[in-house]
Amino acid sequence: MKNKLDNFLLGTLWLSATTLGACFWFNTRFGFNLFSASHWKHLAYMQAAQNPVSPAFYISMTIAVIVVILGLYLLIRPRFRKIRLPIRHVSGTAPTTTPTVISQPPTTSQPVPAAPATASLTTPAPAPIPEMARPPRLNVAITPTLVGTPPQTQPQSTTIPTPTVQSAPQTDWPQLREIFINTGYTVKTAPRIGTTQTALLAIGTDETLWLGGVGIEKSALQNAINTMNQVFSDTLDDIYINVHGFVIAAPDAGTTSESDILTFDSINALQTYMASHPNPPLPADDSGNFDAFSAYISTVIDYLGKI
Repeated sequence: MKNKLDNFLLGTLWLSATTLGACFWFNTRFGFNLFSASHWKHLAYMQAAQNPVSPAFYISMTIAVIVVILGLYLLIRPRFRKIRLPIRHVSGTAPTTTPTVISQPPTTSQPVPAAPATASLTTPAPAPIPEMARPPRLNVAITPTLVGTPPQTQPQSTTIPTPTVQSAPQTDWPQLREIFINTGYTVKTAPRIGTTQTALLAIGTDETLWLGGVGIEKSALQNAINTMNQVFSDTLDDIYINVHGFVIAAPDAGTTSESDILTFDSINALQTYMASHPNPPLPADDSGNFDAFSAYISTVIDYLGKI
């Protein structure tokens, strides 16, 4: 709405300036007043009587009309910003895991020097050379280490599966997507912002954005919203994006902190609330702006997933 008002005021100012300039030129050059009806009537009589009119008059009139139309186009045409965000490549975690796996076999391969004792017994037979029975010796060497240190292996097996079980259920919430789609919003991929995994991100008209989580604290969601607002302020000039946040089953729902975050006890409570707050219909002349806004949010989501 602000952009439309600015375009209207700029167009009015341009029309006033070009009209005053044209009036000054025609008065000083041809003695013709653009706002005088008698002058236009006299020009019509001259054209009807086929009296000669200076070609410079028609050339000046044509140039004035072109300047007015071209200036209005340059002022009111839609502008699409090209946002370039830095991409950070995170590739330092993969090589650290491989040495830990490779460094364990040398500890078990230390008993290999005991092989010459039995190898000397089997040297007369040339056939069994490829079958030196070294795997059984390694297994025999491993078994005493496993039996001798049972308390070291058991805690490792219990701590490994715990993080995979906790992170799996927080990635997909089809019920939330269905609620916002039914109320007219456009649902995007829910990003992971820092250490907080969000459950839903949806956009609507008038640069509106909804960001929600399930089972997280309100302060964690507020930190994620602050991170997104910082990206918006760094990449946009004069466009304000209205971000709404909500949490379902928040552990700190009863506290008064982060009062801007909406809290709901269940998904049904959120559905009831959104049914009374649907997305306003998109104006017919605003489809290009909404497409640009949607593409910009997709770029921001990709950027947040890489930092």
